[in-house]
Amino acid sequence: MILLSNRAHGIAVILLCVTFPLCFGALALVLGQDTNWDLRNYHWYNPYAFLTGRLALDIAPAHANTFYNPVLDVPVYVLAQALPAKAGGFLLGTVQGLNFVLLFALLRALLVAHSPAQRSGLAAVVAGVGVLGGGHLSLVGTTYYDNIVSLAVIGAALIVAASASRVFAGPMRSSFARTAAAGLVLGAGAGLKLPTAVFAVGFCAAFLVTAGSPGRRLGLAFAFGIGVLGGMAAFAGPWMWYLWTEFHNPLFPYFNEVFRSPMGLPASYRDTRFIPESLWEALAFPVLFSFDPYRVGETAFRDFRILAAFVVLLATPFIFFWGRRRAQRAAAPAVDPLGARYVIAAAVLSYAVWIPLFSIYRYLMPLEMLAPVLVTAAVGLWPVASRARVAAVATVLAVVVVTAKPGSWGRLEGWTDRFVEAEAPALPHPDATLVVVTGFEPVAFVIPAFPPPVAFVRIQGYLDNNHPDDGDQGDDGDTGLDRRVRERLARHRGDLYLLFPDWAAREHPDWAARERERAVAALRRYGLEADFGACRPIIANLADYVRLCPVARRSGRGAARDRTHATPMPAEVAP
Repeated sequence: MILLSNRAHGIAVILLCVTFPLCFGALALVLGQDTNWDLRNYHWYNPYAFLTGRLALDIAPAHANTFYNPVLDVPVYVLAQALPAKAGGFLLGTVQGLNFVLLFALLRALLVAHSPAQRSGLAAVVAGVGVLGGGHLSLVGTTYYDNIVSLAVIGAALIVAASASRVFAGPMRSSFARTAAAGLVLGAGAGLKLPTAVFAVGFCAAFLVTAGSPGRRLGLAFAFGIGVLGGMAAFAGPWMWYLWTEFHNPLFPYFNEVFRSPMGLPASYRDTRFIPESLWEALAFPVLFSFDPYRVGETAFRDFRILAAFVVLLATPFIFFWGRRRAQRAAAPAVDPLGARYVIAAAVLSYAVWIPLFSIYRYLMPLEMLAPVLVTAAVGLWPVASRARVAAVATVLAVVVVTAKPGSWGRLEGWTDRFVEAEAPALPHPDATLVVVTGFEPVAFVIPAFPPPVAFVRIQGYLDNNHPDDGDQGDDGDTGLDRRVRERLARHRGDLYLLFPDWAAREHPDWAARERERAVAALRRYGLEADFGACRPIIANLADYVRLCPVARRSGRGAARDRTHATPMPAEVAP
């Protein structure tokens, strides 16, 4: 009977771990086809450029994002070439659903005060709450990948928590080996997406405050750090070497105030819009962004998981003090103390690193998923009766579930045949065509629709001093990329076109006017003018605002356009 029960329990666990990710694949289909900003900007262009050898042909058509490590994008791009859009979306959602499996395994490793079946049941509930947050549901089926690299974060926590007693009190050699393995996993995630490095720092520092002698703590942190470096070297090393040899900055363009690459401005290039401006704001940040999601991103959603963990962790020292003062009989801890302390410390320290570096909620997605685990771990250590613990966890989880509200990063109402579809106008001389790119709305996703010989160079955007707010600084203000663009334009003797976002297609006349003004100013900077009356649309499934316009060289300072040098649009695309 016991064998039958154990077998039935094992089968139930397997079915759960298979079914839940598949449900997330189905959820991706229900939510709709992804059209997010980053997909239109670089998640589609970067793997295309990487796989087709365009790194030396184009110049930053996807803003600074052109220089992101493309390895994480390659599998989705390749699958999207071979599969219908729905199949690709289902697979992407299914992989993102694997976060449930790792959370479930992590909770099973932490929980100790229940029977195996009870542990599995509680772990399934808490893990389900972890992956059903408002932030995470917003990302299901999208190419932001914050809920892909989260697998590395949760996986690292699982490796440590599953053998916490051996890691913190076992033989040094085996404990260091396990710790290095956890670092290797998390380092891989950080290599694939660099913002994940905040968790690498937090998880490494957590060894210093968990348990063991000072020497052992330092040794564990060192072993974990070596693993992180190994993972990053494997998944980001070649790309960072390319950036170093090409731009003299392995993180180009970021932290260029440190590396001083001549190809960019001496600036950090980080998005600092959301970082708290004072200590008090930083301390209250979980409350602030829980009620105002625009404090940490560009989309509206609601989720109180991180706030709930914040409140529970703040309350924990007081509950310990209260429990000891009352000298009440408390149940034994419901969780492994060493594993729970490590996971809590790792999460808290990662959050502390995230605030001054980013304060962008998407980058904190692993913590949203881990928040119910943190609540369960902290309450499981409380010196109170078992019923009180269950009631506290159940109440917190119920509140965060019923109050969650996902947002949207942009989705189509239905599904098209392919993941990305675009049709460019026919060009008379594709072997001798150069397209200049302007605008802040992403357009690089249409580049794969053009003939491969056509080159694209961005002359205005977020990357350098061609930002419209900077004004025309002349040659003295040029970066190395500016000079590369000038040299490319000076050498080019063929057709010229402008690729830019025309917001008039979306009935936003004010935005359309601003984009055109920016395009005109950027073109003038390089001695060019566009014939906006001859623009033609790029037919695409993700957006309808991309336009291709003929461009001419200005014949002299302040001169009108020299129409004899304009590149005509081919007759077959005329209205």
